[in-house]
Amino acid sequence: MIAELEESGAKLAALAEENAGLQAQLLTQAREAGVLAERQRLAREIHDTIAQGLTAILTQLEAAEGTAGDAGAVRARLDAARAMAKESLTEARRSVQALRPAPLHEAQLPAALREVAAAWSRSTGVPVAVSVTGDSRPLHVEVESTLLRVAQEALANAGKHAGAARVGLTLSYMEDVVALDVRDDGRGFDPANPGATDGGFGLVAMRQRVTRLAGDLTIETAPGQGTGVSATVPAIPAGSVS
Repeated sequence: MIAELEESGAKLAALAEENAGLQAQLLTQAREAGVLAERQRLAREIHDTIAQGLTAILTQLEAAEGTAGDAGAVRARLDAARAMAKESLTEARRSVQALRPAPLHEAQLPAALREVAAAWSRSTGVPVAVSVTGDSRPLHVEVESTLLRVAQEALANAGKHAGAARVGLTLSYMEDVVALDVRDDGRGFDPANPGATDGGFGLVAMRQRVTRLAGDLTIETAPGQGTGVSATVPAIPAGSVS
């Protein structure tokens, strides 16, 4: 009897030791997964704030060089570049602190999208038609932030690569999902070989953001036929627990 108790005790001790080892392994894996997720988040935020901001600033400076004979035009371009630098710095700080994008700080998604589209149109000279359909309502911060970032990236790509003459942006509220559609009439590209100056990271970042919310991202494009970016995500109400 004593021998059996000792044997059972030894087995329990071995199981406890094994369980402790498994718990330590799980904690290590969770910690590593958390570090990786944070690195991916920061990579997306750096691309969506610093990289896009620097590209926009460079565009303004190059345009200023092209109007060197017109002091007023040069001043306007430099003022625009300075404003973009301040805005990019603010957005970068908010991103590092995991705060919602500045356009969403005091406005709901439709107004924030109109603000972003208007700013992009002013800097590129390309008109953007923004339309909202369905029952507009406050959504979870992650949903609104994701769709805003997708819109910013789609517009940035249209400005850098598409050579578009006009862009259309549609936000559609449905019962269970909300969809964002951004289309331009630019040169398009081969979806199998984006060939973007950012190495295609912008498309990857958009897909990561949308997939993280169990959504769907579709890119419709072909050389000479413009580009359409469509993101559909669950319409999670504001105030819902993450």
